[in-house]
Amino acid sequence: MSDFFKDLVYAKDDIITFPSGLPGFEKNKEFVLIQIPDYAPFEWLVCVDGTRLRFAVLNPMLFRPDYNPNMTKEQLEDLHIEKPEDILLYSIVTISENPDESTANLIGPVIINRTRRIAKQIVIEDERYTTREPILRKK
Repeated sequence: MSDFFKDLVYAKDDIITFPSGLPGFEKNKEFVLIQIPDYAPFEWLVCVDGTRLRFAVLNPMLFRPDYNPNMTKEQLEDLHIEKPEDILLYSIVTISENPDESTANLIGPVIINRTRRIAKQIVIEDERYTTREPILRKK
């Protein structure tokens, strides 16, 4: 997997800026969103500041169509979202060798304003979700 990111080519317009960084990674502010067809529906948020930091992400609506996190207007205001189509919603995921053990953080959604290329991870107060939500539901 790491070979995909070694010689990453991207344009300046591809960079998504997290003005405050991500919780725990406040110094890392510039990322690109990478899609690798063989690994769909997962995508990667790859830091482009010279570190090897990257996160697997997934649109939570793909496995939790009822996902509706309680976010406040204040949490979203610095993203300058003008219309719903501007929003990209992701959850950071932990991919396990055993797919049944792979989880997503639904308490900390990543919100991207695709038009302005700015983003933030918001920590929500919502008892319906956890930081280790199973991606695959047992039948």
